[in-house]
Amino acid sequence: MVWIAHPVTEQIHLTDIYSLFDVHYEKGYEFPGESHNFWECLYVSAGEVCVSGDERVYNLTQGAIIFHRPLELHKFIVTGEQGADLFIFSYSAEGPLTAFLSRKVFQLTDSQKGLLSSLLAFIRKRTEPAGTPKASYPDADVRYRRYLEPFGRLPAYSQTVASYLQLLMLSLAETGAVFSASSAPDAVLFSQAVSFLNSNIHRQPSVPEISRFCGLSEAGLKRLFDKYAGIGVHKYLLKLKIKAAAELLQSGETVSRTAEALGFNSQSYFSRAFKRETGMAPTEAREGR
Repeated sequence: MVWIAHPVTEQIHLTDIYSLFDVHYEKGYEFPGESHNFWECLYVSAGEVCVSGDERVYNLTQGAIIFHRPLELHKFIVTGEQGADLFIFSYSAEGPLTAFLSRKVFQLTDSQKGLLSSLLAFIRKRTEPAGTPKASYPDADVRYRRYLEPFGRLPAYSQTVASYLQLLMLSLAETGAVFSASSAPDAVLFSQAVSFLNSNIHRQPSVPEISRFCGLSEAGLKRLFDKYAGIGVHKYLLKLKIKAAAELLQSGETVSRTAEALGFNSQSYFSRAFKRETGMAPTEAREGR
């Protein structure tokens, strides 16, 4: 018999994990908007949350999971009467499946929920002594770090965690049910405002101009961005410009042309803003493309 080697084609490979935690938030808890240069995923294991990712807004219930791509501005508000139980992790990844997960929200099947339940059982067993109540972790910083502590102590821990997460992502690529964005009037207006900013990313549209486009007062526009982004209109536009800049640089565009194309007053100001928002210089982003 002739044995033929069949190469394993990796669709996704997690290279780093930055956060890994589960938490309960009471109704009304509002997570401020943020963006960072790696992926983040939020899973609703119980309750309801309103989540925004760039211009999209979703009302997520139990079993829903959302993926935020690098530099995507995201925010959430807990809307469920009993609060919400969330499992959140952030990571860097390689492979063609990463593009598929971009801007996606799914409703998990029972088997997919089972994968996450098995992962949580695995990490809890290795981080919480038997009988330790959750109240023993009142400090938020300790709670957010405890599932990461075994990375430096247990050799197989990180790969096992990554394997569970990769299995979930592979399953979503095959049978994922996509969740629809919110059609609430405020959510639609916010989407329109962000689309206008993206269409005018090469310049600096004024707040009155954006307000007129959306048919809102300036105060109404501010309230909209406070609610779904957690930051002001100008700061939001800057983050959109930085994300667009990263894409241009990674495609091979020069720093000077990127700054000019996105309407920055000077290359030096652009470089400072890019470094502040991403943690790296534009030249580093370009060289790492």
